[in-house]
Amino acid sequence: MTVPFHDFFKQYIAFAHIPVSNTSRIQEWTDSHNDINIQFIYEPERPIIDTFTELVFSIQNISTGNHIKDAEDTFARVVVTNGQRLYKFENMSVGNDGHFSVKYLFPDDGTHQVITRVDKKDVSSTAASFSVFVPHQSPPNILNPFPTSPENGGNDTSVVISKVLAIILPVVAVVSLIYVLKRGKRSK
Repeated sequence: MTVPFHDFFKQYIAFAHIPVSNTSRIQEWTDSHNDINIQFIYEPERPIIDTFTELVFSIQNISTGNHIKDAEDTFARVVVTNGQRLYKFENMSVGNDGHFSVKYLFPDDGTHQVITRVDKKDVSSTAASFSVFVPHQSPPNILNPFPTSPENGGNDTSVVISKVLAIILPVVAVVSLIYVLKRGKRSK
């Protein structure tokens, strides 16, 4: 059995059209019926609750590996859900470079599904599903406003200084305010 040259190498090609340093983060969805490959990535890599996360999509032609042509006739719809809430972005234009993106505020932690549908003129719709994991984030603690973690490189001395400042500065401010108010009453 002879496999055409183009089809033989097509299975070994990895398209990386989204410019990121860590290409292993790119999620892909392939629709061989419509000859379309959709790549997806989100920034920042670790989404923060109630802070914008950019959801980036890139659409390529599987046969050529190039971005889709005539993208002005291509529209997308994006739905973000965690199983309880649902948010829709409707009738988004796909640029001539085959890219489009949306910014979304994740309201809570956990795994969220990002579902996109791409409608191209004279081609049936392509639907794709991707996952975004939003890590749990602890609320700040008044006695420990700057928790130590390997990410911020905190050490024991900086933790002690932070705690002392977080407690002493408000006390000094209140005492100073009381002193100024009492001094003002004496001068009258």
